[in-house]
Amino acid sequence: MQMRRYKYLIGSIYLFAIILAGCTENIKINKDTCTEEIIVQENIKPEKSKQEIASQESITEVDVQDEADRGSIEEVIYISENYGEIQEYGGEFYYDEETKGFYYNIESFYLNSDFLYTMNDTLEKFYDEYLNQYLKIQDWYMEQGKQELPNGNVPYSKLIFQGVQYVDYDYISLLFADVTYMGGATTYSVFDAITLDRHTGEEVSGSEILGENDTEILEKVNELMGLDEAADWNDLDFYLQKDKIVFFYRMPGFWDDVVLGR
Repeated sequence: MQMRRYKYLIGSIYLFAIILAGCTENIKINKDTCTEEIIVQENIKPEKSKQEIASQESITEVDVQDEADRGSIEEVIYISENYGEIQEYGGEFYYDEETKGFYYNIESFYLNSDFLYTMNDTLEKFYDEYLNQYLKIQDWYMEQGKQELPNGNVPYSKLIFQGVQYVDYDYISLLFADVTYMGGATTYSVFDAITLDRHTGEEVSGSEILGENDTEILEKVNELMGLDEAADWNDLDFYLQKDKIVFFYRMPGFWDDVVLGR
């Protein structure tokens, strides 16, 4: 997990450098991605909202011949409040008394007493990785010094809890959106999921759940997803449903999910 998040950290910094260079017109925003338009107006801050990301419930299936192998996504709604609570924390820094340079916010979801207490320890490590990533981004902004952004809005990074995707006696799957705003017209979002074993309290991988090695799983998912170039776990992730495992491309809006039996 640490490797994949570091990859997106580098990507975020690279895109921001493009913005500062005045090349935002060369960045193409796909209309089907989960980015949202930010009001171009002085002193307007984007509000934290679930509208910032695309809902996973709206994803459709790809057209493949073997529907039995492809599977389908079930519409099961889990009420997150029944399993735990969200705790928010964040930070910010200012270039001077009036000019905020960057801020971050993390929505941490912690499980209630129905679950092993060690599961929250595992989740804490997950959140700490994002905290360290956001602090590195903040340090980068500080090193750059005060910048005049095109629209005056403040760059930010947010980890937004999307909800419980699956829970049963065996596992629980949680979904998050890592949302970055770098001062342009849109946000940049990446989905991230974590699945925990209710018996051990540890995070589990797709290979552990399916009993197949990573190479076999990635080959199958790449083929069904129809990717031109092979993707790895830096690009793909998964969450569970009853008797199914849902593989998705982290950057939304480009590729449909692949659902396999388990």
